[in-house]
Amino acid sequence: MLPTHDVPCPRYGKAPFSALSLDDGINAATPESPKVEHAPGGYFIHCPFCRERVAVEPISAGSATGFQVARPL
Repeated sequence: MLPTHDVPCPRYGKAPFSALSLDDGINAATPESPKVEHAPGGYFIHCPFCRERVAVEPISAGSATGFQVARPL
C-alpha cells in the first residue's frame, strides 16, 4: 500500500484531504474523498475547516482520473 500525505487548504492551512501521489491527487470516486463539485468557474471542494471553496483541476494517471488543488495562475 502506498503512503499518504496531507494536502493543506491553500487558505486555511489545515489538510482537508490526504493524497497518495506526489501530484497531491485525490480519487473522487472513493467514499473517503471530499465531494468534488462543479460551478461555472470550474471544479472545487469545500474545505471542512474554513468552509471556503478550494479550486481543483482534473488530472489523470493511466486510466484513473482524479483531482488536485488548482495551481494559481
